Amino acid sequence: MNESVQKMLGMDGKEKELSPWIPLGIEEIKKRDDIELHVIAPFFRILRNKTFSDQNVNYYCIRIGMPIFKRPWPARYRLDVWTNFFFFNIQVQNLVKKINPDLVNLQGAENAIYSASILKIKRYPILITIQGFITLNYQNDSKDSYIKKRLQIEKKILSGMKYFGTEASFTEDYIKSFNPDSKIFFFHCPYAKPIIKTDVPKEYDLVFFARIDKRKGIEDLIKAVSIVKIRRPMVTLIIIGKCDESYVLWLKKVVEEKGLNSNVIFKGYILTQEEMHNEVSKARISVLPTYNDTIPGTVVESMHLGIPVISYNVGGNPDLNLEDEHIILVEKGNIEKLAFEIEDLLNNKEKQIKLAEKALKYASIEFDNANSINQLILAYRKIIEESSKLTPKQN
Repeated sequence: MNESVQKMLGMDGKEKELSPWIPLGIEEIKKRDDIELHVIAPFFRILRNKTFSDQNVNYYCIRIGMPIFKRPWPARYRLDVWTNFFFFNIQVQNLVKKINPDLVNLQGAENAIYSASILKIKRYPILITIQGFITLNYQNDSKDSYIKKRLQIEKKILSGMKYFGTEASFTEDYIKSFNPDSKIFFFHCPYAKPIIKTDVPKEYDLVFFARIDKRKGIEDLIKAVSIVKIRRPMVTLIIIGKCDESYVLWLKKVVEEKGLNSNVIFKGYILTQEEMHNEVSKARISVLPTYNDTIPGTVVESMHLGIPVISYNVGGNPDLNLEDEHIILVEKGNIEKLAFEIEDLLNNKEKQIKLAEKALKYASIEFDNANSINQLILAYRKIIEESSKLTPKQN
């Protein structure tokens, strides 16, 4: 979901931008003449299925959720979960059979609403692009029926498929713990490359922009800010992102209890990435103490914006510092150390500038979207070639 997709769907332009790496990747593929891409995606915010084409890309937007209403099934009546996503899956199967592609690329195994459909697709080479792992975020004893289904589906995909694409080295060992015979391809997901605005006046010391969730480290960050405030009473943190309303209210209560009402600003969700990046640019430091990630978009976008980053030493973050220190890493859960690094960087403007410059130079080369799609297409070709030797595709 982005502004372009909304226009094609006849929406009012007020929908939230979602999964930006997918439309960004599609835009890169539109620049090529050697690929015909068919995009199948579920949508809550449409009343009927819609299909349309744009250059070499064909879109199949499948309506899901409650009949008549533009909304998902309520938590207590998840017909889609109860039916194992049957209605969406059967449409995907029919479309794939009609398209008869050379390869099917599933974007993410963790969202069962659409990922479950890949288990029904036969006779085609399949690449699973890893976006993250729900199995690293939730335990099997979760009482939420949808979470249980997501865990179940992700495990089936990780165990049963052969080809996987990822951008973080740690994921290879994790996938192979489920599937020792799997084959891994490395390439970056496309990232939004924001325009650097050096003349933006700094209004905040810190910015957190991501899904507002315990697993993204927002609670740790608030605790760290309360420590920093002891020596820097005027420290400021702006929080940008979406989350459950009840969780925001609870976080605001925590902020109040810690005496941080004048220090922490909840900005809410900003609809477009451009507007969001403009607000992020007003901060001196970007902080994301995430508990589990591949390579977070927040980190890469901050690097592109020329803002120094502090994050936890988890997932794909260590890969960013293999050649030099491009972001500051802290041991996961070490809130005292997180507070120390925040205060140390705030007190050292020269260090802020140097870290930001190194990170921007690195990100400009490492996270080039055209090159990322080139690597993806190379993976496609290798998988198609290898698969054709084993089982020729049947019409």
